[in-house]
Parts: sequence; structure tokens; C-alpha cells
Amino acid sequence: MSLVSHRRLSGLLLASAIFCHLTGSAAAAGTGPFQLDLPERPVSQRVARVENVSGKKVLATMEGPGCIRHLQIIISRPAIGDVSVARAGSRGVILRIYFDDSEVPQVESPLGDFFGVMHGLDWYPVNTEFLSVKAWNAYNCYFEMPFAKRARIEVEVNGSRTVYLHADWHHYPEQELKEQRRFCARWRRENPAQAYGEEFLLLDAVGAGQLVGFIYGIRLRDDKARWSHGGADQIYIDGDSRFPSVIRGTGGEDTFGTSYGGTQHPPETHLYAGMPHYSYEEIGRPYPAQHLVGYRFFTKDSIRFEKSVHMRFGSMANDISGTVYWYQSGALQPFTKLPAQAKIEGDQELKREESLVPLPDDGGTWWARGPLDNPDDRAIQSALQERLNIAAPFDNDGWKARQSYHGFIEFNHLFRPHEKGVATHFTGKVAVAHCVLEAPRDLTAKLRIAWDDRLVLHVNDSEPRDLGTHDFLRPKEIEVPLRKGPNQVRVTLTNTTGTNHGAWAFTFQASAPDGTRLLPKVK
Repeated sequence: MSLVSHRRLSGLLLASAIFCHLTGSAAAAGTGPFQLDLPERPVSQRVARVENVSGKKVLATMEGPGCIRHLQIIISRPAIGDVSVARAGSRGVILRIYFDDSEVPQVESPLGDFFGVMHGLDWYPVNTEFLSVKAWNAYNCYFEMPFAKRARIEVEVNGSRTVYLHADWHHYPEQELKEQRRFCARWRRENPAQAYGEEFLLLDAVGAGQLVGFIYGIRLRDDKARWSHGGADQIYIDGDSRFPSVIRGTGGEDTFGTSYGGTQHPPETHLYAGMPHYSYEEIGRPYPAQHLVGYRFFTKDSIRFEKSVHMRFGSMANDISGTVYWYQSGALQPFTKLPAQAKIEGDQELKREESLVPLPDDGGTWWARGPLDNPDDRAIQSALQERLNIAAPFDNDGWKARQSYHGFIEFNHLFRPHEKGVATHFTGKVAVAHCVLEAPRDLTAKLRIAWDDRLVLHVNDSEPRDLGTHDFLRPKEIEVPLRKGPNQVRVTLTNTTGTNHGAWAFTFQASAPDGTRLLPKVK
């Protein structure tokens, strides 16, 4: 190396050292794939346990501030003749992790499903930045899990299993943990999920945070269309904010980076997306039923939310399960519940409501009607000429009541053609939503509406407003006069395929001059 080159290298190293000193080392605040604000001087610790467990057992308690960096959990293989444990597989153990003073576990999932091994299987190879699975039953994860006061790892075993644990973590003695977000994970299952109905719900969270990724498992039971034609990821972000967003995929396999329906797919595992399990099983019909697992992590294409996130995945009438991972600040709002253990492990029918709790009504409720034909934009022109008759009571015949999720109304969740195709949806149609806003006095309200395609707004019997066309979900603020008491509001929205594969959604917020929210109601 020449003297000049040596001096240049020395200069670069010195500059790098100064930069690291000023901004913190690799362990400093705001580093890592999810930019967690962690202290700079960690003390490495490990909890190592081997326990025979029957029922509930606390495997590790770590006093903070700290951050779990790696978990390895191994469960014993069933003894010969132990039919109940063999049938339960990796779903015979429930994993729960609590942070700080939370009485609700931030992590709750069947053990294998948390580590990416679905369907109660023992194992298959998984090799990603965050999950690593090796034979036999050797489950590893590398999610960073910060905590200020303490962390507690528990397992609940159906039957009796030997559980091996390595919990590698950083302790931050005499340092303050500034990071407010906590790692969260939830699992749920439907067997069968709905076809041409409510898509499979993966996540509903309130607070500020970041979506990490998810695992999705399907056992084919519906032979009317490909599993992937049920649709893909649908993510609704910050509907009750100034800048909401909708992310919508096409066919289900595209979410996991594969193609052509994911049919006859070789099992493979990659850094951010993959399909590590793919096989066929005989279920008594004259065709082989696909049995698959896909995963997707949002690291390079990060998905952040400031107030809320609502995530679904398109479905047909198959046995579907999913584990979702995210970070969020504030108290965890439960949206799932574990069903009976037999329905976690077995092939019994598991209805949607058995693994969900009612979601909060924080966005109000609307009546919805559609899909309505719109040849040559005639439905829109008719809406622009219509006036609401506020003297007559609203006739809800033919309308469906629909809860808004954090300000979002998505017509695709209500109206969907029963046709084969890649996430089929209505195009060239309109749908209508109608609600009542109760005003405490005569006032001028501020409406914040976001939509794509073309939207027409009615407020009472005033002249309808054509708010124009958006190619993407984009917001607009307007002021409207409201009378004391009930006020009628109607939204008419067109739908095209556009650039978001036919998302048919709008968000709506109404507030009085003093900032008081006026929630949409159906009566």
C-alpha cells in the first residue's frame, strides 16, 4: 500500500471513529433494522434452563432495563406411544412473554407458530434474519425485545414435555431505556376461513409502532379456486390521521415473493420472504390438497404507523393460521383470543369469532350499499343531482351496517364477486355509505376525508360536492355547516383497478371547532 493510500485509509478510519463516537456505536440509539433506541453499554447475559413442564411454567425472569436478543427453545420429541403429544406437535406448547408491568402478554402463540413452524408440524428449515429453525424442534429467533423493568417468559404445556431454553439478553445497568416501543406477536386461526367474505384478520393495533412481518399457513380445503385467488395482504395505516395509507397486494403468492399461484412450489427460505413449507396431503377427495407456509418481513420496505394499523389477508374457505410481529408504544389492545386447546391443535371447526375479540368502535359505524352499476359515469351524475331528504327518516332497507376500523371503510370487505380470478373485485362500479353525525349545536364542522378514485359527498340537503378523483389514497379537508341534532352524511365512491389493485376505501373524520370528534352513527 502506498503512503498516500495508507493516509487516506487512516483518515477514513478516523472519520468513522469520530462519527461512531458522536452518533453511537452499532449498539447505540436508533440502530438495527427497526431503529430501536437502546443504551450504548450493554452487559451480555444468558438464561439457560432445562425443565420438564406440565401445565404452566415460568422459564425466565429478567430484571431490566434490558433487551432480549436471541431465544432458542427446544421441546422434546414425543415418546413412542404418546399419541396425545404426537398429535399436538408444536401446538401443544403455548409461549407467552410479558414486558414490564403488563398483565396482557405482548407475545402469545403456539410455540412452533411463533418461530414460523405452522400446522402443528415439528419442524422444517427456516433461515431468515429473524427466524432460524433446525432439526429437530430447534427453534431460534433474533427479534430485539426491549423492556424497562422486567421480562418474563412462560410456557404452557398440554401434557408433559421437556423444554430447553437459551435466552440471550443485554442488561443495561445504571442506564435509562428511552425506547417506548415493545415487541408484540399474536397468532390466530380459522378453520375454515370465509370465502368471498371477511378476509383473514392478522392484526389490529392502536398506538405508534412498526410492522415487522408475519407468517401465514394454509391447509387447502376449498377446491373452488386457488388459495392465492382469495387475495393478498391488505394493510390500512393511520386512518384517523392526516395522512392515511392503504397497501394492497394482488395474488396471495406475490406477497411471499413467489409466482404463478404458488402451485407446485419447491420449499425455500430466503432473507425477507419465502415459502419454507410446501407439500400435499390426502383429505379424502380425488385431488391432492396443498399444505403450505409463507412469510414476509418488512425491513427494507418498512411499514410504520403513528396511530393505528389494521391488517388482513385474502382468503378462501381453507384452514388458515397466521402469526404477526410488530412493535408498538402504549398498552397492547387485545384483538385475539386463544380458542380451546383442542381447536388449536386439531382439525375441528374453528369459527372466526372464536379467535377474535370485538374491535373498538373508534371510527364509528356506517350504512353501506352496493355494488351499483356506473356505465358512462351515470351513477355519479345521478348522485350529483340528488338531494338528501332530511325530513323523512332514513330507509335502511337493502343497506348493510358496517363498523369503521380506525376511520376506514373498505367496500371490498362487503361486496365481492363470486368468481375465480386473482383477488377478483368489482370494477366500474360505485358503492354508497351513509351515516348520521350528531352535533351538540349549530356549528361548522371540519371533515377530513381520504380516498382514491372519484368521491361525491352529501351533507344534509345542501348541494352535493364532487370532491374529484385521486389515483392514490389522498386526503382533503373541507368545512361543512351542521345543524344541532342529527345530520345526514352520504359518500358515493367509484372503483377502478388503478394502481392499488382495486382498493375501494375511504377514511372519514369529523370534528367540531373545539376539536371534539363527531363519530358516524347508523341511527
